[in-house]
Amino acid sequence: MCGITASYVVSLHEVSTTATLESELRASISLLAHRGPDSTGTYISEDGRLGLGHTRLSIIDVEGGQQPLHDADGHIHVVVNGELYDYEKLRQELEGKGQTFQTLSDSELVIHLYQVHGFNLVHYLRGEFAFVLYDSRRKVLFAARDRFGIKPLFYTLKNGRLLLASEMKGLLGFGWKAEWDVQSIREGGDVNDNRTVFKGVFKLSPAHQLIFTQIGQLKIQPYWDQRYQSSNSVETRSIEEIIDGVREHLVSAVRVRLRSDVPLAVSLSGGIDSSAVAGIASALLKEKNPAAKVVTFTLAFPERSDVDEGPIAKRMAEKIGAEIHIITPTEADLVAKFEESVYHCEMALYSFHAAGKCILSDHIRRAGYKVLLTGEGSDEIQGGYAFLLADYLRAPDPASYSLGIPLPSPAEISSALQEIERTPPLARSMLGGISTPRVWATATTPEKLLHPRVLNGSEVANPTMVIAEGLRPEARANMVTGNWHPLHGALYTTANLMLSLILNQLGDRAEMCSSVEGRQPFLDQNLVEYMNKVPPSLKIKPHKRDNGKWLFTEKWILRQAVKPFITEEVYLRKKQQYNSPIPQRTQNEGGNATKLTPLQVFLKERITADLVNALGFIDWISIKGLLDGYLQSPESPSDGDLDHRAKRLLTVASYIVLQAKFMVPKVEI
Repeated sequence: MCGITASYVVSLHEVSTTATLESELRASISLLAHRGPDSTGTYISEDGRLGLGHTRLSIIDVEGGQQPLHDADGHIHVVVNGELYDYEKLRQELEGKGQTFQTLSDSELVIHLYQVHGFNLVHYLRGEFAFVLYDSRRKVLFAARDRFGIKPLFYTLKNGRLLLASEMKGLLGFGWKAEWDVQSIREGGDVNDNRTVFKGVFKLSPAHQLIFTQIGQLKIQPYWDQRYQSSNSVETRSIEEIIDGVREHLVSAVRVRLRSDVPLAVSLSGGIDSSAVAGIASALLKEKNPAAKVVTFTLAFPERSDVDEGPIAKRMAEKIGAEIHIITPTEADLVAKFEESVYHCEMALYSFHAAGKCILSDHIRRAGYKVLLTGEGSDEIQGGYAFLLADYLRAPDPASYSLGIPLPSPAEISSALQEIERTPPLARSMLGGISTPRVWATATTPEKLLHPRVLNGSEVANPTMVIAEGLRPEARANMVTGNWHPLHGALYTTANLMLSLILNQLGDRAEMCSSVEGRQPFLDQNLVEYMNKVPPSLKIKPHKRDNGKWLFTEKWILRQAVKPFITEEVYLRKKQQYNSPIPQRTQNEGGNATKLTPLQVFLKERITADLVNALGFIDWISIKGLLDGYLQSPESPSDGDLDHRAKRLLTVASYIVLQAKFMVPKVEI
C-alpha cells in the first residue's frame, strides 16, 4: 500500500529541468507521506518529460520491493499502489513465458504482464490497485484503477501536462492551483460521477484505464463491468449448491487477503459482513496453527448503549477466540478528528463515519498492525440496504421459480410496492424505473444552502439525471429492456455510486491516514461475478407469515453461507444503519439544551460569517438560521444519526476546511 504520483509533459518546449521535476516529485510525494512512511523513490525519463514518484508502506517483500520498479532493459517503469493476489500462480506462468523477476514484490507483476499482454494486463489483475506505467520506447503512459475503485487515482490535464496522484493534495507539489467546481458541488459530482469538488480534477473511474501518448492524446477506457443473469434465466443449480458457491468464493477471497509479510488484523463491528470476515479469517489461521488468534479492532460507543454495536462485536470476537481490542471514542474525540478526516477524504463530510474510522486506524497502527481486513462492499453486492426492497418488488423474479421459492403474486407485489412508491421522473425511466438513484441524489449539498448568485448564474442542477447519465449505456439498456431484474439494476447503480462514497470515507482514506492498508474480501472480483449470477430472491428472500403478510430478508444467501463462522445473534440480526453516534442531548426545564456539546462548540467556532462568505458559493443567511436553531435546540435521532441541521453544518465546515488546506480562492460570480 503506497502513494503514487506522476507527471508527463507532451511538448518538449514545456519540459522543465531535471532538478525542477525532481523537486516537484519530492514535494508531491511528501504530501502523500501518510500513505507510505517506510521509503520513497522517484524516476525521471532521459528526455525529462516523464516523472514518477512513490512513497511506500512495506507489506510484501519488505526489503526488496522499493519503487519505482523497472524492467531489466530499463524501458518499462511503474509505480503501484495496492495489493495484487494470485501472485505465485501468475509469476510461475510469466516465468514460463521467459520473464525474469528481480524482486519478490507482487507489484512487479504489472511490468511482466505488460511485456506479455500489453494493455490487456488489467484483465489478469486480482486485487485492490492503482498504477502508473511508462513505456519509454513508445513514450506512452498507461494507468489503471481496480474494478471497484478501492484504491484512488486522480488526474488533471492542463497545457499539455498530465498530472496524476493517489490523492488530490499530491497535485499541489507540481504547482497545481485548486478552484471550486460549483456545478460539480451542486450535482454531487464527487459521488455521482468522476468529478471532484475541484475544477479540472477528475477521478479515474473504477475499472477504467488511462492512456496518454506523446502527441497529447488522452484516452479513458473501461476494461470491466458488472453483468447479471437475464431476468428470465432458468436456474439449474440447487439452493444448496448456490450457497456452497458463495461460501467457497468468500473463503477464497479472505484466504488470499491473509497473505502478508507484516502483522494483520480485522475490523469488526456488530454486522454480518465484518463478522463473516473475522470468523473465516480465524478458521483459516487455525488450519495452519490451532493456537492462532485473529486480532480484532472494534469501535464502541457505550454512551449510546441503545445503538452501540460494541457488545455484539465483543461476543462475536469471543466466539472465535480472538485477541480483542475495543476503542471507545467520545464525542469530543470525534469532533477533534473531523477536520483531519475531511483533509484526508478530500470531500465534504456530513457525519463522523470517517472520523471514527480514522480513530480506529490510529489505534490499529499504534498496536503494530499495518494490514486490516474489513467488511465494506457487501451490501452493494449482496443486497443489504433497506431501500433496495422497492426495486426488488418492482418486477416478478422468474429466475427463482425453478428453485421452488414461494414468491409474492403480482397483486401482492403491487400492493407492497404502493406503500413506498412515487411517480417516476425521467431519470428513473432512463434506468427502467428503479428508485435507487433518488436515494443518493439527496446526498448532494442542498441548494437552499447555496448563495442566490450561484443558483442564478449557472445551469440547473439535477443530481438524479447526473446519476442516470453517468452509468454506462449498455447497463442502462439492460435496465430499460428488463433484461436485468430491477434489483440488479439497483445493485449496479449502488455499486457505482454509494460504494465510491463508502470506500472513500470508511476505506482507503480513513485507513491510510494512519498508514494502514485495508483489504475488502467482499469486493473480490471472483466473488462478485459469482454473486451477480445469483437470482434476486436469494439475495432478498421473501417469506409469507401466517397472517398473510410478506417479510423480506436482506442478504439471505450470505447469511446461509457464513452461518458456520458467526454467532447466532449476528446471523439473525437485521441490518442496522452504521453510525458513529454521539450522546443524546439533555434538556433543561425550558426545553433547551443545558450547555453546548463538543459538536456545537466546534460548529459555533468554525462556521462564521467571514469564513462562509469567503467561500463565495454558500449563503450565510441560510447557514446562520441553521446554526442558531441547532445551537438552541439540538435533536438526537433514535437511530444514532445526527440532527439533520448538524449534518448540513458539517458539510459547510468541510468546505471551510478544504479551502484552508488547499488554498482555494473565493468563488467570484
